[in-house]
Amino acid sequence: MAKQATDFDRWVKVAAKSERTDNPLNIPYDIAVREAVVAAAFVKKYWEPDGDRPGLKRVKSRLPASSSEELLSLVHAVQEAQTRLLLIVDPAVADLGERARFVVDELESALEFLLDDDVAEPADAQLARIKEFHAQDGQRSSALSQALRDYAGLAESLKDRLVEADEAFDVRLVAEARKLAEDLQRRALEAAVDDLGNPREFGELHR
Repeated sequence: MAKQATDFDRWVKVAAKSERTDNPLNIPYDIAVREAVVAAAFVKKYWEPDGDRPGLKRVKSRLPASSSEELLSLVHAVQEAQTRLLLIVDPAVADLGERARFVVDELESALEFLLDDDVAEPADAQLARIKEFHAQDGQRSSALSQALRDYAGLAESLKDRLVEADEAFDVRLVAEARKLAEDLQRRALEAAVDDLGNPREFGELHR
């Protein structure tokens, strides 16, 4: 039985026919993926006319009906490509990245909620610096590890206030953030040692 082609397979073939090799994105990868999902939903929702509102199908010569499906297919393909890359160059993120990003987002949201009180204090500047520093973080374990440490450090100093402001805040996230940071760092070091043990592979992956 023939293996069913994936979204990744579909778009790799299309990309292989293109002479362009540079990255056309001028925004971070994760933002591009989110905006593509929103655009796909928009096309699907407003394709047909509704009462006095015209439908997008009126411009189907420029915006094909397949646009929504193709956008979602591209998102799936890009996500699979990213996972494949991480499995090669940074397996720690492939294993722990999803949870690590969730914990970072939870701590950031809790801190923003607490400090959004129109009262100036040093913690406001600390949070702003942390957010600015990590605004362009990529998907590598080193960046995630540092973000976990930074947000955990600030959350630890404000732990009592975080619980007071939101009884549902899970204080265990602070300890989990520190452990995830340590695990990511340890796994990255182990991977680096493995690479050094295979000089040929190390050279190919880090050229």
